[in-house]
Amino acid sequence: MLEISAIIFGLLIGSFLSVCIYRIPLGRSTGLEELEAELAEADSEEEEEESHDEEDITYDINSEHFEEKVTISYPPRSFCPHCGAQLRWWHNIPVFSWVLLLGKCAFCKTGISPRYPFVELLSAFFCYLSVTTFPLPTAIVIYLFCAGLIVLSFIDIDYYLLPNVITYPGFLLGIILALVNHFFHFFSRPIVPTIWDSLLGVLVGAGVLELIARLYMWFRNKQGLGMGDIKLLAVTGAFFGMEGAIYTMFVGSLLGSFVGIFLILIGQGKLSKYLPFGPYLAIATLLYVFTGKELLLLFFQTLGTVR
Repeated sequence: MLEISAIIFGLLIGSFLSVCIYRIPLGRSTGLEELEAELAEADSEEEEEESHDEEDITYDINSEHFEEKVTISYPPRSFCPHCGAQLRWWHNIPVFSWVLLLGKCAFCKTGISPRYPFVELLSAFFCYLSVTTFPLPTAIVIYLFCAGLIVLSFIDIDYYLLPNVITYPGFLLGIILALVNHFFHFFSRPIVPTIWDSLLGVLVGAGVLELIARLYMWFRNKQGLGMGDIKLLAVTGAFFGMEGAIYTMFVGSLLGSFVGIFLILIGQGKLSKYLPFGPYLAIATLLYVFTGKELLLLFFQTLGTVR
């Protein structure tokens, strides 16, 4: 019964997560000009290096989205982003509404992105996985952390941003939970048992990534890592300590490198093209939370076997 309740709850929260993914970046202006300037600089550098290549780099950033007066709470009801029509309650049933509407708006018949049911199913999956893997107090925290990672990852994919409105509260929550655990031992692993583990995780995780970002800036004279990535790793360190932060940084870098090299090999990526790092950090964190060190040990054992 708990598992079924977790799936239903995850679907409902997943619908809200889709709202967050769409609405949080809207109206945001801070950092947009700097971001677009960096992307323009990367584009111009590529043109200088490969003047014979007529292919342009395109980024999924629309300045008009940042001018809309839309927040998480306004308008209070969901609406179609294409025609603006307010949706009825039966248009908002997770997954089922999308299927019954054949993936189209009930009013303007414009296609609805399959991302909406995907996010809902992803949320349900991690809610189910959390309650079947950890005891209930810890499972609630783990699921909330997963939900935050889902929102951050998709926003980073769309806008190359990891909003402070999520990372700052996440960092604060991690510190508070560490304090609670320090005195009352309320949560189990992988949540850190003491406040000192949490602070060390923040220092090592964010500190090392900050050092890498500064070294990259020094050598290349351009930004290679955003502050959002550093803040996300600080959140990971606050929740899961130094071990979780180092694991996330290492595995996330491996994943990002593999994907980047693969995209270059198939002609879909370039060295000067920005690659959002947040999703890889998120995947690495989830691997640490749900598999611990086993997957990493298996990876190195496989490398040893290949040799």
